[in-house]
Amino acid sequence: MVVENVNDLYTMLISHRGGNVVAENNANAQTSSENGHEVELIASSIRGKLHKQPPLPACTCIFRIPSVLRRHNEKAFLPNLVSIGPFHHGQKNLQVMEEIKLWYLYCLLDRKPTSETRLEYLVELIRSIEQHCRDCYGEKIDMSSEKFVEMMVVDGCFIIELFRKYARVVPSDKDDPVFYTLWMHSALINDLFLLENQLPWKVLDCLFHHTRENNDKPPAYSLSHLALNFFRNSTFLQSTQLYGKSGSKHLLHIIRHSLLGSYTQLQLTFKSYWEPIPSVTELLQAGVQFKIRNTGDNMLDITFENGVMEIPPVNIRENGESLFRNLIAYEQCNPSISISNITSYAVVLDNLINSSKDVDFLIQKGIITTVLSKEDIACFFTRLYNDTIPGYFSYAELTKNVNAFYQDRWNRWQTILRRDYFNNPWSILSFAAALMILGMTFIQTIYTVLAYH
Repeated sequence: MVVENVNDLYTMLISHRGGNVVAENNANAQTSSENGHEVELIASSIRGKLHKQPPLPACTCIFRIPSVLRRHNEKAFLPNLVSIGPFHHGQKNLQVMEEIKLWYLYCLLDRKPTSETRLEYLVELIRSIEQHCRDCYGEKIDMSSEKFVEMMVVDGCFIIELFRKYARVVPSDKDDPVFYTLWMHSALINDLFLLENQLPWKVLDCLFHHTRENNDKPPAYSLSHLALNFFRNSTFLQSTQLYGKSGSKHLLHIIRHSLLGSYTQLQLTFKSYWEPIPSVTELLQAGVQFKIRNTGDNMLDITFENGVMEIPPVNIRENGESLFRNLIAYEQCNPSISISNITSYAVVLDNLINSSKDVDFLIQKGIITTVLSKEDIACFFTRLYNDTIPGYFSYAELTKNVNAFYQDRWNRWQTILRRDYFNNPWSILSFAAALMILGMTFIQTIYTVLAYH
């Protein structure tokens, strides 16, 4: 093609560029349209996943143990014999107890304690509260309605029958392995207080009420009392009593409420911060005295006054760490618990115990009784509350007073005098003789000076 003049060339260039611009605009418009469509799809997908309600309903009270707490001792949170509820349901190592659960259910139904004790009636009863039961768990339960309700009925009736047999409210079979195999009974106690191994209290309460024996007379055989009776020897040998309304949520909640005793009423003021206190050995050097406090129903009621710390006795068994850790995890996970009483108690014991020497002293005083070694107890308490936050610390005033006493130099000097010079009669006599000789020497010096003048 021959271009005859400059104007024609200019016209061709403008035309060519305009065509490119139009093409580019068309391409950009198409790309923009595609992007807009993709944005709408993504937004629609997100919108479909949004929840109008909070992810955890107000009734949520059974939680998975967070990994930050589980990593310190995973075994303390895992069942060894029986699965209760959905979190460990179907695990192979727990299948042996499934047959015993069904046998216990048969025993309960076969007695026919009331006209309402029919399996169909119990299933319908639990099915009517299924959504509430699902909401009690801290994560979505991926089970069909039939499977979930079956699990609630079988597990709930097993627990109720177990408590009744243990309290001899109903007779136990002579061939029952739960009661005639020593290790099974101990393992069951440990498994039934685990946070991940709980049933909603409403399930237990409904099943208990509708399968009550004719001779069951409250409050002697209330569900709460039967539960505490079952755990009596495994909760630090504390008095198994309930003070006021517990607002029961599950078995671990009942245990915690019992351990608090009247302590929640005693702690009228509390603070959210806390001050670490010295160990037992360090406090002894500063003149602090330790005494056993016989409160009877309250292991948390630690006091400090006039240099004397009184601590209620506590019994630590093999399952002590597991129970402590599950109670602490429950306080850490449940937003409705504002005062972390058990966590605060663990903090104080952790501060007081830094070595086996500290444990040995508390054992001699009768404050700690245990079948474990001093080294095990010391190791146990020094890592008990790792990665936890006490929340509202219930011993803020106590730690403040202890530190004020410890930092007073006069208290330390008094301790040194008592320890080094007044620890036995001969030391006292020697000190008195030295003072007498010093006084006589001073008087003689004065007389000598006066006689010279």
